[in-house]
Amino acid sequence: MTFPTRWFVCLALAVLAIPAEAEAPDQAAPKTAAPAVVVLPKPGLPQNSSPNALSANASLLMVRAERDKYWLNAKTEIYKSTLELTAQRETELNRGLSFSILTRGNPTRKQIALTFDDGPHPAYTPQLLKILKDNGVKATFFVVGEQAEKYPDLIKAEVAGGHAVGNHTYDHVSLIKIPQEYVATEIKACGEVLERILGKPVNLFRPPGGVYDRSVAETSEALGYKMILWTDDPGDYASPGSNLIETRTLDHVTNGGIILLHDGIQQTIDVLPQMLKYLKSKGYEFVTVEQMVK
Repeated sequence: MTFPTRWFVCLALAVLAIPAEAEAPDQAAPKTAAPAVVVLPKPGLPQNSSPNALSANASLLMVRAERDKYWLNAKTEIYKSTLELTAQRETELNRGLSFSILTRGNPTRKQIALTFDDGPHPAYTPQLLKILKDNGVKATFFVVGEQAEKYPDLIKAEVAGGHAVGNHTYDHVSLIKIPQEYVATEIKACGEVLERILGKPVNLFRPPGGVYDRSVAETSEALGYKMILWTDDPGDYASPGSNLIETRTLDHVTNGGIILLHDGIQQTIDVLPQMLKYLKSKGYEFVTVEQMVK
């Protein structure tokens, strides 16, 4: 029996093992009850007890991701444009809602924060780190917990290079598409993975796609995170071409700008060195988001 076949057989047996009364329509479990969970290993993730071992929250998410339709739907990529994020923030402020959210640094300082989402990636992250080192630039990496668990040495390399690391959820799902009670679990799971790898907690958080609502903002803030969005998005995740990525970035950059890029896009890697050199020639200082927050 092949490994994938064994996996699905185990999953089927686990589902059958759930008590029958839990499925009866007239005996629904109370809302406050914890969901029945059978923790099964997910193919491709480490199964040892080393510092990058699975956290309890991450284990819960693996089972939910395999069995819950919400996770399948929430995996669909959705990105909010800079204009949409700005409009949403203005609406919140007009309603008197004040969340711990940063979209721009100090506009009087000629500083830029480069941010890279969705890593680490075994092929691309080392290339990014080399380019940044060669150009004397510090950046911020918003990493996915599942990826961090696979490649903990890359997380350590990011920090060793003087870069900042932030939480980008464990499973990279749209947080407004999953049951509200699991929003905290997604954030906590990634946070636990990073704390195990780095030996200390991180306090920066970016929701996948910049998609959030009041519940997500309040939850992340309650967990001690500062939510980081952006001022500039060249749309490199869609691989529109290196020239277009460069043009979109350089045409819109301003003081205090937070630039959204992605770890895992070859076109971004190809054009990054010349973008860094150009921005440096214009007098911009590159800082991490942590430095920008201070």
